[in-house]
Amino acid sequence: GGLWHGASWNFLIWGGYHGALLAIERAAGVIAPPSTWRWYDPFRAAATFLLVTIGWVFFRAVDLSQSAAILHQMFNGPAGPSLLLPWHIGLVLIALGVALAEERWDAVERLMAAPSWAYAAALAAMLFCLEVFGVVDEAIPFIYFQF
Repeated sequence: GGLWHGASWNFLIWGGYHGALLAIERAAGVIAPPSTWRWYDPFRAAATFLLVTIGWVFFRAVDLSQSAAILHQMFNGPAGPSLLLPWHIGLVLIALGVALAEERWDAVERLMAAPSWAYAAALAAMLFCLEVFGVVDEAIPFIYFQF
């Protein structure tokens, strides 16, 4: 899968890493999420998010030195000011709460059946979060234009 995306060490590492995680998951017998919620499920979700995020560093970075620098900053903190402000972290925690509510109580399906004002407010909040986190100072080229 990694080589399909490009001929570089980063894509090769990403593909091998992703494949290894999938193999470990299959070997551990994890086929589908259980139908009942367990107290440690949020920790499993956080571990999955962390492992996938580490893999995406290799997918997006230009070369191995940039991948190493990004991973160093991820686990040791940035040398300069942080890119995330406290209210960004608050929005992320709210999103995590919504995701957990969806897993536990089917909150999104219930919201879709709620009054139209509640549904519209939820959509407006989602679009606001997309706008806040989607704004960048420079244009990022589409990754497949490299081929």
